[in-house]
Amino acid sequence: MLPPPAVAQSVHALGHQLRRSIGLRGKLIGPDRYHITLCGTGAFGEVPFEIIELLKQIGTAIQDPVFDVFFDLTAAFSGSYGKRSLVLMASDTLPALLTLQTRLHDAMQAANLPVDERFNPHITLLYDKRPAPRIEIPRLSFTVPEFVLIRSVHGTSRHDHLARWQLGAR
Repeated sequence: MLPPPAVAQSVHALGHQLRRSIGLRGKLIGPDRYHITLCGTGAFGEVPFEIIELLKQIGTAIQDPVFDVFFDLTAAFSGSYGKRSLVLMASDTLPALLTLQTRLHDAMQAANLPVDERFNPHITLLYDKRPAPRIEIPRLSFTVPEFVLIRSVHGTSRHDHLARWQLGAR
């Protein structure tokens, strides 16, 4: 899921402020690449055409309503190559978001697709070797009208948007 452009700019400004105040050196992901991560295949490299087509079929079958999300704290996730990600998270459960995540995860498992274990929905700001504390931030909220299949090309700072699906009326 992609935040609206104005929210992505707010996320970016917050990222600059946090990076400076915490003393991190990692490069911010950037407004064009901020997204809410729900499910991942854990695959690096080129994803086979057949898997992309199955993921598109799964996305087409989802008929969830539009919903609101918010992010009001930071966290640091351990990552690969000794780097940690600084992410935005919600301090409370987001039921509609978790329902969508569960539907996607379960459908991927049922289709025998590789799928990461469920994890907390988040927006990654940057990667850094230094740890970052958990910090409460001013609430960033927005309505989610769609979800997107994104191929993150590892090591290239590139995200390809492969498909989009509109969510329904509330």
